[in-house]
Amino acid sequence: MLKMLKIGILSLFFCSFAFSKTYVLENQNQLINKTTDFMEILSNEVFEKTGVSMYVIALEDLGEISLEEREQEYLNNLRQPFVVLFFVRKQKKINIITSSEAERLFDKKAVYWDYIVPLIPKSDKELTQQNISAFLLNGFVDIADRIASAKEVTLEHSFPKQNKGVQIAVRTALYAMLFILLLLFIFVYLRRSK
Repeated sequence: MLKMLKIGILSLFFCSFAFSKTYVLENQNQLINKTTDFMEILSNEVFEKTGVSMYVIALEDLGEISLEEREQEYLNNLRQPFVVLFFVRKQKKINIITSSEAERLFDKKAVYWDYIVPLIPKSDKELTQQNISAFLLNGFVDIADRIASAKEVTLEHSFPKQNKGVQIAVRTALYAMLFILLLLFIFVYLRRSK
C-alpha cells in the first residue's frame, strides 16, 4: 500500500511538472534567468486574472527560415487569447504578435515606441544579455499593465506606476525655470545693447 502511494505521488508530481505552463517559450541565451523567472510569474498572474496568455520568444538567429515561418511555428500551438513578444538578435527583429481578441486590449505601437525602443542600445556591442533583458522586460511589463487595465484588474507582480502628478509638476517647474532664464537673458541683452 505504501509503495502504491509513493508511485501515485511521484506520478502526480511528474504529470504536474510536465503539464505546467511555461510562458518563456524559447530563450536562446538572450535573457538573464531573473528576467525569465519574473516573466513567468507575471504571465501566470495575468493569465489567472484576465485569461490572456503572455509569451516570450528570444532567439539568437532565425536559421534558414523566414521570420513569418518561425513565428507561425510557435503560434500554431498557442491557446487564444494570447500575446507574444518575439525577438531575434541577429536579424534585429522585435515583434508583438497578438490574437484578435488580445489585440483590442492595448496599442502595440505605443508599447513598442514608448517602452521598448528607448532602451535599445545604439551599437551591436551594447546588445548584451542584460540590455536585451531590460528592453524586453520593460515592454512585457507594460503589455501586462495595459491588459490588466483593460480587464480592470490589479497585478501584484508588476512594477509600480510612475506618479503622473509628480511628473507633470516637475515638467511644469522646469519649463517655468527655462522661461524665466530666457526672460533674464533677453533683459540683460537689451540693457547691454543700449
